Amino acid sequence: MRLFLVIITISIIQLGSFAQSDLSNSKLGIKTSFNLSSITGSALMNPKVKFGYTAGSYFISNTKKKTSVYAEIIGNFKGSNFNNGDTGYSKIALFYVDASLLPLFRLQNDHAICIGPTVSYLGLSSLYVGEKKKSEIDKLNIKPWEYSIALYYHVPKSIVTFQFGTKVGLRNLNNNLSLDDIYPNINPNGTIRNISVEIGMIF
Repeated sequence: MRLFLVIITISIIQLGSFAQSDLSNSKLGIKTSFNLSSITGSALMNPKVKFGYTAGSYFISNTKKKTSVYAEIIGNFKGSNFNNGDTGYSKIALFYVDASLLPLFRLQNDHAICIGPTVSYLGLSSLYVGEKKKSEIDKLNIKPWEYSIALYYHVPKSIVTFQFGTKVGLRNLNNNLSLDDIYPNINPNGTIRNISVEIGMIF
């Protein structure tokens, strides 16, 4: 975790230095968005959509060219709700730090599309049962590193650019997850993958 935070810090400094070297052709700013996420796969039963949000920084190089680079480092709250009744597990809440580096292609209408890899580190994980407000279990046995494909569509306006996108997890995150006395049974050999849809703004 410490090494990952060091890498993030160095990346932000480098991006900031790059942006300051040619402010007319680069942009460094703030991103915030809402997301709808869920956990797919065969390990967990009856997943539903969960509401979450993201916040962080982004960088765009060569803003005047048709092809450039979009990068972001964000905190991402996601996970999944579950329809397992009053006594079953009802929610898994996850917090990731996401780092994305995506080629960006500008379209004729000044809109843009970018697609590429995201690497995420799991900072927090909690499982809830029924309607309880307090988590039943913290620090789930889920692999800490996640690899995803991110796809964004940008609609620029005078002050803000609206961003619509999705992140699809590529890695099975199940690390032999097995929870005693939790209903319904969790398949320790099943798959766990994240998927989310985002609607946000970049300033």
